[in-house]
Amino acid sequence: MSRSMVMGLLAFGAIACNSSAAKEPPKDSASAERMPGGEASDTRTLAGGTRVEAMLQDSLTSRINRAGETVRATVTSDVKNGRDVVVIPAGSSVLLTVAQLDPGNDHIRPDGRLTLVVNSVTVSGEVHVLTAELEPVTHHLQGRGITKDEAERIGAGTILGAVAGQVIGKSTKGAVIGGAAGAIAGTAVAVHYAYRDVIVTAGTPIVFTLSKGLSIAAQ
Repeated sequence: MSRSMVMGLLAFGAIACNSSAAKEPPKDSASAERMPGGEASDTRTLAGGTRVEAMLQDSLTSRINRAGETVRATVTSDVKNGRDVVVIPAGSSVLLTVAQLDPGNDHIRPDGRLTLVVNSVTVSGEVHVLTAELEPVTHHLQGRGITKDEAERIGAGTILGAVAGQVIGKSTKGAVIGGAAGAIAGTAVAVHYAYRDVIVTAGTPIVFTLSKGLSIAAQ
């Protein structure tokens, strides 16, 4: 084989190798970590509108607890994204804050007031702030009985009734009858104003919906 032919074959081989190398995709780490839809493979995302089911770990009562206190809950079932990948696993801890917790009575707020705000969820030791809408929390009302305040109202009613009996009847008998009537009226007022505490038991299920998307790094 002539020298010129050998040189030609070598040149052709070099061109073929360069052409093959040019067709290989660049090994760019950023593009390699991307998945369809532009999401990084090491990040899992939940869209806004995702529902999360949990269970309260703490009890609440308007007789003891106050606004500003925190409440713990536990996620009860895996929360998955649109690709069926678990983003928030069951057992993750949720932290909530008591925004309002007031007893009720017949005069004002018959059902009392209870407002909880979802703050964050902890996944694999990392705390993630949440913006979410909590559905109404199941609770019940429990009467406190006649407290000192209500007893004073009964006493005031008795005194006023006795005075009215003396003025109207102008006799001791009238005062006794008036006092009895006043006591009845005072009791009615006390019951009307008597507090009924809002009670939430530990183990109560709650549901909240994410108002904004949530991204969590895969572990």
